Amino acid sequence: MATIITDSKRNVSLNTAARRQASLSECLTQATLTQARLNLAKRSPDKKSATLPHSGSNSSLLSERATRPLPPPPERLSYVDKPWFHNVTREEAKALIREQGTFGIPQDGYFLLRPSMTNVNNPLALVLWCRDRFYNIPVRKRPDNRYALGSAKVNEQSFSSVEEIVTFYMNEELVLHTGDITKLTDTPPK
Repeated sequence: MATIITDSKRNVSLNTAARRQASLSECLTQATLTQARLNLAKRSPDKKSATLPHSGSNSSLLSERATRPLPPPPERLSYVDKPWFHNVTREEAKALIREQGTFGIPQDGYFLLRPSMTNVNNPLALVLWCRDRFYNIPVRKRPDNRYALGSAKVNEQSFSSVEEIVTFYMNEELVLHTGDITKLTDTPPK
């Protein structure tokens, strides 16, 4: 009978130790949260980097921290204010380009960029006049967040921005799917 009492005293003692351990863990968790809130309150609103614990650290409360740059902000449509961007439909784009030509015939390389309505991966279309015809060339946003013209090709020319495409093809020749070659020359006024 004495062994039963001893075992039950031991169980009570173990339960008490477990409760103390849980209470201590809860206090440490509360202290960690309080410290994190204080650190957040001290942080400057114009801070441009995030802090991470050093590798090998097992505590988020260390005062020494590694920093890394924050990711870039979401892309702003910086091309909207450019003279070559027109918020028009395909037919309106053709009419704008046609109006700039002599007798309704524009010069080769006359162009504008407009929003594309057909494919979310092609946010824009390059509308271009070359050799007596219009070309509507998709401006495609690739999975690596770079831009390219037309359909995907092996070793294709890609650009970090839409502005870079326009600048590049104003100085370099653009080879069209028909084999025609032109440079971007001018754009209708807004």
